Amino acid sequence: MSSSSAEEAGSHAGTSDTLSDGGDAGEASAIVAFEAGAAAAAAERHKSGAAMDETLWGALPEDLQDRILAWLPFPAFARACTVCRRWNAVMYSQSFLEMYRRIPPPLPCFLMFEAKDRSMCAVFNPASELWHRIPFTFFHYETKFPCAAAGGLLCFCGVSAYPTLSVCNPLTRCWRELPPMLHKRFPNLVGMVVDPVTRGYKIVVAGDYYEDNVRTEVYDSTTNCWRLTGNHLPIANYTLRNAFCNGFHFWVTRDPYGVIAFNMEHGVWSVVRAPMPSFLSSPHLVGCHTRLLMVGGLKKHTIPKNIRIWELEQNSMNWAEVARMPHTLCKRFLRDSRNGDFMCVGFNNLICLTSYKCPHALMYDFSKRSWRWVASCPLLTDIEDYRSTIGFPFNPRLDASV
Repeated sequence: MSSSSAEEAGSHAGTSDTLSDGGDAGEASAIVAFEAGAAAAAAERHKSGAAMDETLWGALPEDLQDRILAWLPFPAFARACTVCRRWNAVMYSQSFLEMYRRIPPPLPCFLMFEAKDRSMCAVFNPASELWHRIPFTFFHYETKFPCAAAGGLLCFCGVSAYPTLSVCNPLTRCWRELPPMLHKRFPNLVGMVVDPVTRGYKIVVAGDYYEDNVRTEVYDSTTNCWRLTGNHLPIANYTLRNAFCNGFHFWVTRDPYGVIAFNMEHGVWSVVRAPMPSFLSSPHLVGCHTRLLMVGGLKKHTIPKNIRIWELEQNSMNWAEVARMPHTLCKRFLRDSRNGDFMCVGFNNLICLTSYKCPHALMYDFSKRSWRWVASCPLLTDIEDYRSTIGFPFNPRLDASV
C-alpha cells in the first residue's frame, strides 16, 4: 500500500462532516469512519515534504503493520481502514484483537443523541476536542430508543407497547436483539455494565410504564438469559439520570430529589440515605473511578445562580461540595437557559455540560480541577428544547462484542 494512497484516503475523509464508509473498502466493512480531525496536519506534513517512505512502509511485515494500526487513535484507524482491503479487514482478525486489547484504552468520550431524530449521534473526543458524527443507517433506529451505554456498547429499547432490547457497537456496526424479558414490560429504568476482563455485559431493567410492582430483571450476555431479582423499585418517582460506581447503578429520584441504588452482584435495591443539598435543581450523577459525584444547580428565588459538584461521603452519608463553577462562566453558560436546566454527561475525571442555546459546552477536569470551554454538540444547534437530547459516557472499543 503506497503512502500517497494513505494520504489521499485521509484527505478524502477529512472533507466529510459525517462519519461514512470509505470507497470499495468501506462497502465491505462494518466499521464507521470518524471524520478526520487531523486532516489539516496531514496536509501540512505533505506540503513540507515529510511524506512517508513508500518503500520502507511497503516492506514492513504484516504483524508490525497490525501493531502500528492497533496503537492508532480510532479516527486515524478508521481512515486507515479505507486505504486497502487488508487494513479494512484487520479488525476481524482474532490476533489483531488480542493485540488491541493489550493497548491502553483511550480517554472516555461523550456520546449524544437527539431524541426525535436517532439516525445520527455525536461523539466528543476529549483528546482532540472534536465532535464526530456517527450515522446509524445500519440499525433500525426508527423503532428503537437509546437507553444505556457501557464499554463501547449501546443499548436500545423498542418503542412498541412491550418492546425488546437491542445492543450494538456503533464502531463495528454489529448489533443484535436480546431475548424477550421474562415479564412483558416497557421498562422505566435501564442500566448497563461491561466486565473489563471477560468483556461480557449485564443489563438491568426496572419498573413498567403500564404496571406497578413489577420485579427487576437482569440480563447476562454470558448466559444469554434474563433472571428475576429479589425486590421492587423502592421509589416510584425517578429520573433517567444514571451513573455506575463501585458495583452499583445509581438513579436520581424527584419530588423530592434523592438517590436510589441497585447492587448488580446481589440484585437488591436500596435508598441512599444522604440528605440532598437545599435549593437543588437539575441534579446529575457521575461515576468518577470509585467516587460518586453529583452535578447540580442551586436556585435563588426559583432562578439557578450557580452550578456545583458534590461527592457522596460514604462514611458520613453526606454530599460534600468539591467544586463550583466560577460565577462568570456560570452566568454565560446559563444565560439563555430555560429555568436554568442543563444536561450533564460524565465519566472518570471528565464532566461535560451543555445548556439550551449556549454556543459552547463546558468541560470540567476533576484531576486538574479546571473548567474550559469546548465546541458545542453539533446536534444541539437547531433543537428547540435541549432536553430532547440524550447523553452517555462512551468508550469506543473495536473489541466490544454484542
